[in-house]
Formats: sequence, C-alpha cells, structure tokens
Amino acid sequence: MVFKIKPGIKDIPRLIVAFILALVPFIFSVTRLWDAVFWYVGLFVITFITVSGKEEAKHKWPWFIMDIILPVIACGFSIYFMQYINLVDHGRISTVDTNALYVVMYVTDPFRVVLELLVVTGVYFLLRACQVSRRFSAAFTPLPFLLIGLVDYFVYNARGHEVLASDLYSVKTAMNVAGTFEFPLFYPLIFVAMPYALYFIACLRIKNEPRIVPWYARIAIMLALCVGLEGSFLFILEDYSKTHTPQGWMDKGSIYNGLLINLCLSAHSLRQSAPEGYTHEYLDNVIAEYGIDPNDPGKVNEDSANIIVILSESYMQLRDYLPMMGVYEDPTPYWNGLKENTIHGYVTASVYGGNTPNSEFEFFTGLTTGFLPTGSIPYTMFIDRDTYSLVWALDNLGYKTTAMHCYLASGWQRPRVYPLLGFQNMKFIEDFNYDDSDLLREYVSDKAAYRNLIDEVTSAGSQKTLTFLATMQNHGGYSDAYDNLPVTEYVQRSFAGDTFQVNTYINLVKESDKALEYLLTTLSEQDEKYCVVIFGDHQPALSGFTNNMAPGKNSSWCVPYLIWTNYDMDQDLYDQYSSGREYTSLNYLALDVLRAANIDYPAYYQILDHQRKEIPVISAIGYYSIANDKFFYNETPNSDSEAQSLNAIRSFQYALMFDDTDGSFETGLHTMIDSNKTK
Repeated sequence: MVFKIKPGIKDIPRLIVAFILALVPFIFSVTRLWDAVFWYVGLFVITFITVSGKEEAKHKWPWFIMDIILPVIACGFSIYFMQYINLVDHGRISTVDTNALYVVMYVTDPFRVVLELLVVTGVYFLLRACQVSRRFSAAFTPLPFLLIGLVDYFVYNARGHEVLASDLYSVKTAMNVAGTFEFPLFYPLIFVAMPYALYFIACLRIKNEPRIVPWYARIAIMLALCVGLEGSFLFILEDYSKTHTPQGWMDKGSIYNGLLINLCLSAHSLRQSAPEGYTHEYLDNVIAEYGIDPNDPGKVNEDSANIIVILSESYMQLRDYLPMMGVYEDPTPYWNGLKENTIHGYVTASVYGGNTPNSEFEFFTGLTTGFLPTGSIPYTMFIDRDTYSLVWALDNLGYKTTAMHCYLASGWQRPRVYPLLGFQNMKFIEDFNYDDSDLLREYVSDKAAYRNLIDEVTSAGSQKTLTFLATMQNHGGYSDAYDNLPVTEYVQRSFAGDTFQVNTYINLVKESDKALEYLLTTLSEQDEKYCVVIFGDHQPALSGFTNNMAPGKNSSWCVPYLIWTNYDMDQDLYDQYSSGREYTSLNYLALDVLRAANIDYPAYYQILDHQRKEIPVISAIGYYSIANDKFFYNETPNSDSEAQSLNAIRSFQYALMFDDTDGSFETGLHTMIDSNKTK
C-alpha cells in the first residue's frame, strides 16, 4: 500500500471541483451545524492523497485494514448527512446548548451509534460480497441512506412529520397529491448532493486494489460479515425496542432515535401481538360485567333521522389561533354562530397534517389508532376483511349507505376498504357533477361537493340513509397563488414566516363556512329529518399556527366538530353539552350522532358507551384521566383501574382487527354482517 501526495497538472480540474464542493456547503454550514466543517475539510484534504496497491504479497495484507476503515467512514458520512438535511435550521436544535450535530444526535443515547454502525457496515460488506471494489463499495454505501434522508426531508416539508415504515403503504396516495406540494431543492443540493459528490471523489483516490484471497473465499468472507452484522443488529434491535419506541411526530424521530433507527423501530413495531390476558372468555366476561346483551342490534324509531357524516379536509377552529396573530375577525361566523339544535365541540384526532383515512377509520369503527403501531394506516395495512362499523350497524337497521369522496378513487385503497366497512355505494371524483367553475385551486369546492351531497340524499325519498362525504377543498399545499382563489390578507406576518400560506388557508376555510351555510339552509327546508355531523380530519401542516403537541396541551390534535339537526334535538343530549362537556375523541363521536338521530344503540355501541365513561378521550396521542383531570400516554396508565380499562379497549380492538378466531361476540357481529350481505 502506497500513499502519494503529489498532485500534478492533470489533477488540477479535480481539485478545483473538490474545492468548490467543499467551500459552498462550508459557507452555509459554519453558522448552522458547524461540525460539518470537519467533513468538508477532511474530504477535501483526502482528494490530494492517492492510495494505491502493489501485487507483491507483502503489500497486500495491509489492505485488510481498509476493509475496516472504509465502512466506518462510510457509516459516519451516511448517518451524519442523512440527519443533517432533516435537522438543519430546525427550531428544536436550539434547545440543545450546541450547534454540533453529533452532540444533538447522541446526547440522549450514545449507544445508538453501535446500531447505526452495524446497519451501514453491513451494506458495505454486501457490496463487497457482490464483487464490488473497496473504493466503489465505500462510495456507494451512503447512497441508500442519503436517499432515505431526502425522502424524509420532502415528507417533513409536505406534512410536518417524518417518514415511517408504514408510509410504504401510502406511496400511491402520496403520488396523487404530490403536485400540490412544494419540493425545495436548495438544501438537498447544498447539504446532500455536494457533500456526497465530494465524498465520492475522495473514495476514487483509492487505486490498484490488489486481490488478497481467491474470489470464492472473498465472497464467503464478506457475505458472512454482512449476515453477521445485520443479524446482530436485528438481535439487538429486539431488545432495544423494549425501551425505545418509534416517534411519529415532527422531528422527534431524528432527535430521540435518529432517523435510521427510528425507521427500523417503526418497521419492528408493525408486528401485532395479543394484549396481556387476552382471551375470548375475557371479552365475554367484560360484556357480562357491562350488563349488555351482545346480540342487541339496536333500534330505529319512528322519529329516527337520516345521517350525514362530513369529514372536512384539514379543518381547524381558527378562532382559537388568530387573536395571537393580531386578527380578531372570525372567518367562520356561520359555524361559530350556529346555536339552535346544534352541538359544538372538539375531538382529539390522532393525526396532524395528513393521513386522513385514520380519522375516517376511528369515526366509523369506534376503534383507536392509539393501540396500533406508530404511523399505521389501517386502510392500507390492516383492513383486509369485513370490519364491523357504524355503516354495518345502520345497514342492519335498514339504512342505505353511501360513501362520497370528491377526489381520486386510488387514494388509500378506499374502493377496497369502503365495502369492507359496509358501504353499499361509492362515488369518487369521476361520479361527481362539476365543472371548472366549481374548483377552488385544483380541488372540487366544498359548495360543489355539498351540492352533489344534497342531490344524493334527497333522491332517496323516504328511504333512511347514511351518507358520508369527504371533502378536498382545504387540502394541504398552500404556497401557490390561484386565479380562482383571491387571497385576503388577514394575517400581516406569521410567526413562522409562512404568511401567504396562512392567509391562503384562512380564505379557504372562509369559503367552507359559506358552503356550510348553503348546505344546512337547504337541508333545513327539507321535510325529511337529517342529522349532520361535520368534523375536521386533522389540522393543516402550517407552522404559522403556534401549537403545543404535548398530552394535556395538545392543541395540534384538536379539531372542531358540530352536530346539527333540522328538527328538535334530544334535550338531554343538548343539555349535556351545554353544561360544558365538549371534548371527545373520534372513535366515540358516533355515539352522540346516534343519539341525535334518535337511534337506540346496538350492542357494540353500548360497549363503546361504557368505555367512554371510563376513558372519555383516547387517541394515538394519549388518553384523558377523569381522576387526575389530565392526559397521559396510552403506554403509561396513571392507575391500575385505568390500565384495566385501557386493556379492555385494546382487547376488543385486537379481537375485531387481528384475531383470526372468533369468540361469541365477534361471531355475532360477523353473522350480522353476513346476513346483511345476502339480503
């Protein structure tokens, strides 16, 4: 092995390119995460050095050292820059008393570097087992990790939190709406592409690598190292996952676990296991303790109403946030001014900035994603058989059920899932009646969607109906200007500098308020009875609205809802909310809708009603403790009694979603579903 540090004339172009590749990110990094400077300087220096081999036997064996040094360097580079792009300029970094990324990455868990080393060096030795040379193995090893970092960067910019293993199930849906989001390229160019190009040039300074052992021995050795390293990682991860959980909110994954390990933890968590003490007999005993007849189908009364469920895309209660931004005009006066036969409240959603189907799932099934793996999308991951829901319950009571979504049918596998939830009919964008004048930005406006909804429900005559509509008008992607959406400047300056996006969103929500007035005014003139529930699926991914994500202060998870009827609402229900109980969670919201519609609860909803009395709010974020008047994480119950209540909820959920063998209660539900399907 020979080291040469004598660049010649022919090396000047390479050195000039390397100098530019080092200087530009150096300038942008020195005032941000300054320890990146060591990478730029170190790699630039290496470009002056040529490492070459000779064929003599005595010069071959030192090359074994290169198979130790190179994968370690590749690991350090890979992890550093896949994290750099995802943490640079993040406000959370300022909470650590340093601008050194390595300190930020490992201040909470230095051991994590061992796990990262096992994963990345395993990739290096896999390439070596494939007969790739040392220099190209070192050069290509960082590539998959940097690509993961870039994907995470774009996902974070689009929805406000990082990529998880479960997102693989959502690729097709993401492509549907990708055109409405920005994909900034400056940071990826400066903090990924240029450092990687510099690193690649440095790797190419290795020349004339000798063959130390025969090819078959080299393959066997390198493959054994790869399997050993990756196997060790999986073995350690199993134990590591007992004390570390995947983080799915904002940049917590990068901060607490590191992006790579957080991704691996999220993949590990996709496996489902039965709750402690779970048996069919346990569930039957719980139902018996509740005093419920598990075969009670519920009852429709003479004054039962048609039900309309509206999921309002990205809808939030602006009145809670605008005063702190200097705005005192209410953009939604109709929503907030509704009083007669109207219940107002908040639900805690389990998602923020995206993953709409999780809100649909929780509302219709009465289940919570709080007991599913972090980042789960039940529609794409778990709903693969008939699943009991509000839809099946009302179908059993003679209701015609229709799902309407004014966008592409390919999103979130809805055409496959909706029938499994019990919907008899489905309508997607191609089934809607609209033209270009009905668009706001690139989406069907709420008013046009409501016009189609009215046509659907009024055409049913005296047939009782459950009609679900998911809107699209307020969907994320607020940075572009559109001729069909004039933007009034409500906010002069937002805290996060996204003033135009904030104003775009406010103007969209104002149009939603006008559309709601059109809808409810039209329904109020109908002879048939209608019970309407409308709720936001999640808040928009806009940092201009200063939120708090912590349990108990979880303003980011709160979305508004209202229940409205065009007849006199049950007075007891109305008084119950007038007295101040206005918070619930999406999995319980259907309980109040059934009451408002004058429908006696089926057995399943009687069980949910009992569960709500013990745990009144539960979501992926946490649960509300009545005894302590505060929120706690689902994984750390505050008391034994609450732990038992949570375990009961989790056990029912496991039985309905994952247990392939049915107990008496599940058998009753599936028998009802099967009988409905054969009508």
